[in-house]
Amino acid sequence: MNEITEDVFRIFGRDLHVLRTAHAGVGDAVKRRILELEPDAVLVELCPSRLAQVLSELHGGPKGTGVGGPLGRVIGLAERLTSSALGAELGEDMKGAVEAAVQLDAELVPVDVDVRALFERIKIKAPLTERLKLGVCILIDTIKSVLKPEKTKSYIEEALENEEAARELVEGFKESFPHVAEVIIDERNSVIAENTIEYLHTAEPEVEKAVLVIGAAHYGVLDYLREAEALYGDEEGAAYGSDEEGTATRPDGRGTGP
Repeated sequence: MNEITEDVFRIFGRDLHVLRTAHAGVGDAVKRRILELEPDAVLVELCPSRLAQVLSELHGGPKGTGVGGPLGRVIGLAERLTSSALGAELGEDMKGAVEAAVQLDAELVPVDVDVRALFERIKIKAPLTERLKLGVCILIDTIKSVLKPEKTKSYIEEALENEEAARELVEGFKESFPHVAEVIIDERNSVIAENTIEYLHTAEPEVEKAVLVIGAAHYGVLDYLREAEALYGDEEGAAYGSDEEGTATRPDGRGTGP
């Protein structure tokens, strides 16, 4: 199985290697690749609180407890059962990335939405019927993964090796759960990409190479990065420019702060 896929971008004069993973069973591969690349910064699909939890666990701290109410508990149970079926722990990719960053003494940058805010957004955006339907489907898919782990692995492999296959899987999810998908896919893609581009824009001059680690479903992030590369490939971080008051401005015209 192809454990990770890698895309390389040039944004604001810095090299960005994007590693897309299946989240499960790829911790060693992610860590090994990052150590080979020797980046100055490692950006991870984690929010600050989850990054702090991963760092704590790496130092022998207790595992974090689930968040997100009933839906969060269903997802947590599904993750544990699926991990057992696949013989690999979900989230190993981020742990491997964090371990590599610590070993390299590289800057660690969380770029994802806060996990608690994520579930709150789902409660606000998605009707109860859609959330209940999602919970049932998660349990059914989990049972299928337990009974037929090889089939689950083949789905993951196809999504990693073929971006169009990943797009089809995500589009199917959007059709079934449009409001949930808007929050956990579309909004997160935008935030992850925006935080990544903003980091490349504002990072210290000595940051010449960075690695971003994201899940296979977040191919949408690549679309944002391709656009940024086309606009700001070899330009320096100041390429966003500034307005008359000295506030940095983004390509869409919104300010990024003084």
